[in-house]
Amino acid sequence: MPARIQPATANSLVRVGPLMNIPVVLREFGCEPETIFSSVGFTLTQFEDLDTKIPYTTASKLLARCVAETGCPHFGLLVGARAVPSFLGIPGFMLRTAPDVATALHGLMRHLDLHDQGGVVTLVRKNDVSWFGYTIYETGAEAVDQIYDMSVAVACNIMRDLCGADWNPTEVHFSRQASHNPAPYRRFFQAPLRLEADKNALVFSTHWLDHRPTSADDLLHHYLEQEANKLHLHREGSIVSEVRRLLRMSLETGQCTVSHIAKRLCMHERTLNRRLQAEGTTFSHELENMRYEVARQLLSESKMPLARIATALQYADTTVFIRAFKQWAGISPGQWRVRNGREG
Repeated sequence: MPARIQPATANSLVRVGPLMNIPVVLREFGCEPETIFSSVGFTLTQFEDLDTKIPYTTASKLLARCVAETGCPHFGLLVGARAVPSFLGIPGFMLRTAPDVATALHGLMRHLDLHDQGGVVTLVRKNDVSWFGYTIYETGAEAVDQIYDMSVAVACNIMRDLCGADWNPTEVHFSRQASHNPAPYRRFFQAPLRLEADKNALVFSTHWLDHRPTSADDLLHHYLEQEANKLHLHREGSIVSEVRRLLRMSLETGQCTVSHIAKRLCMHERTLNRRLQAEGTTFSHELENMRYEVARQLLSESKMPLARIATALQYADTTVFIRAFKQWAGISPGQWRVRNGREG
């Protein structure tokens, strides 16, 4: 492991899709969208076409500016609550035609990068309980709490579309600090809220994964799957970006091994290592880079104890995590947290 890890370059794109209602929400607060958009380099016309792709980090700056201008700490929740699955493009249309909820969510995990290259969908199943959420792997994103508010709200709308309008999660987990007013979240999710969690996700009974949506259409789903696969074949992307995406998902399940990632990419371990070396990196470096990015998110956005962060990053114990973080950043995680405005 190198003494210091340099974060990956932030250059991912995201479709406007779920963000298109930002101007509407701004006007409800009496704000002028044109001025706010231009301050971060956008125009309103860019948000008229759902398929417009914009830089992920610049979109996050827009959310941060919206919160500052409106004074609303749950601005992202309001935007996400208005989003419907079709805003996600082909991955969203595939959701409604899937034969069951499990197939729908696994398809979204595979194909979300056609819509969003800065984060991944997560689905964790442990016996009778499942977690469906979203996690960021793009470096340099601002307003992380707003992105998670919006994304988990979209996830809830997806589940209600698949399972019925009266569907509610059993709990909603956010990694953010417990300083926000929970009332708007409880009104929308109709479920208990757990803050300073190690995931940003909906919690629900696993039996819902077997539910067949009323909109299921096996033939249409098969066709959309083929179209999504074709789009992937024609995309230009590096193996490094794909490895980073898969590593972020795998941190949720504890399968962050080169053999697991190589299998997901349908290639031999030696082939994967060779291709990574050709792009100037290694698997172990990318794994540690991803752990560093996630650690900084959890340290800056929550007061989560170091022991829980170590577990979330799949370290054997807190001591190993602290030692690794010192190698990454040159200071301990406690010192880093204090320097970034959080308590140790």
